[in-house]
Amino acid sequence: MFKRLKGFFNQTFWLAVLPLAIPIALQNLLMTSFRLVDTLMVGRLGDVSIAAVGLAGWASFLVELLAFGMSSGAAVFIAQYHGAGNQEGIRKTYGMMMLFMVPMGLFFTIGVALFPEFVMKIFTEDAALIAEGARYLRFACVSYVSISVNLAFSTLLRCTEQVKIPMWTSGFAAAFNAALNYIFIFGVFGLPAMGVVGAGLATAISSLANPVLMFVISAIKKNVLIAPLKQIFALKGFFKEFWSRALSVLLNELFWSFAIIGVNMVLGRMGTDNYAALTVERTIEGLVFVFFVGICNACNILVGKSIGAGDIEQGKQYAWRFLVFTPLLGIAAGLLILGLRYPLVGLFDLSSTASHTARTLLLIFAIDACVRYIPYVEVVGIFRAGGDTRVGLITDVVSHYVFILPAVILAGVVFKLSFLATYIIMLAVDDVSKLVITIPYFHSMRWIKPIVVQTDASADREEILLQNETESGIL
Repeated sequence: MFKRLKGFFNQTFWLAVLPLAIPIALQNLLMTSFRLVDTLMVGRLGDVSIAAVGLAGWASFLVELLAFGMSSGAAVFIAQYHGAGNQEGIRKTYGMMMLFMVPMGLFFTIGVALFPEFVMKIFTEDAALIAEGARYLRFACVSYVSISVNLAFSTLLRCTEQVKIPMWTSGFAAAFNAALNYIFIFGVFGLPAMGVVGAGLATAISSLANPVLMFVISAIKKNVLIAPLKQIFALKGFFKEFWSRALSVLLNELFWSFAIIGVNMVLGRMGTDNYAALTVERTIEGLVFVFFVGICNACNILVGKSIGAGDIEQGKQYAWRFLVFTPLLGIAAGLLILGLRYPLVGLFDLSSTASHTARTLLLIFAIDACVRYIPYVEVVGIFRAGGDTRVGLITDVVSHYVFILPAVILAGVVFKLSFLATYIIMLAVDDVSKLVITIPYFHSMRWIKPIVVQTDASADREEILLQNETESGIL
């Protein structure tokens, strides 16, 4: 292990990582501010409004997860094609993303716009929460197409190491969203105070700014985002190759999102104060998570690029270093939240009960942070970059449907344990079940499954590929 970690503190490693990780983390921090600003401003309207918007957000969460599944599957191809210098493959993958994401965004926009009350009833039986959440959804659902296209554009630029454009456009969109939230929610410049409707309208308008700006800047720079449509959609013969790997990722995110929705159907029925506290905790946790997103994406790019270029050993070295760095970053994040949880929760206008619960949830997060994101970096940053998309699907299906979801139902519904007890059980089962699967699989190195076969590959690399093919039937 120590031999593989050689160079972890080497300047060359960090010079490769930080120019990718920092802009991506900043981009996600700015995008997370969408939710933070919504939560802060809506929080001024009371516990019912903040809980309603938190529950309504699960509709956009499902859209984002499906879009992420598609883009993450595409990233497997783009990163390796980028390493191999295959521009044609990159463009085809871009076309495949757009062919899926735009219709998907439209489908959810129309569905949620027509049936917002039905969406809210999935998560709560509280009439006040249903009514307030439906008002928000009627406007916020317009953002679903923009969210999908934005993720497709961002993935293409990130995986080709053009990470600054998404960062700058996200910054503008976040600032625009904050301004619109203030104007629409509270009513300024002669406009009426619109409450949660204003938050939904601000989200719908500002989310469109990000992909539009990204496209305009890319057109000026003439980068990979701008290509003839006949090249982007020259997909004949590519469907089978693409979906043979991408389908596992999409199903992975789909099954994971259904399980998470199931968990929240339980948690959402355990009291308005509790769910308001959970909404605040998740908003703050999201600010921490962006740093793991940055590291994970940098890992995906560097590991995928190395394997695509045929440098298997370099890819393995990168993977080891990122795996060690993840829990260290988790410890730092936990200590930061531990020290700031009181002032952070104080930013929100919660009841005393909800405030106490939110601080307790952040304490639990601070303790758990050192291990929580290890499986995330392994599956999304390492395994998928190596070309293995099936093990993530297996991990999430087994952990969520065999362990996590049944544990939450037993704790919260059957035995009627407290909200905090149910939450702790959920996290403990989540961590243990995923780590037991992913850590041994990482050590096996069976996740190295190149998409691009190099004709000048060494005998050692050919031996690795042969071994992977022989053992691939295990998972």
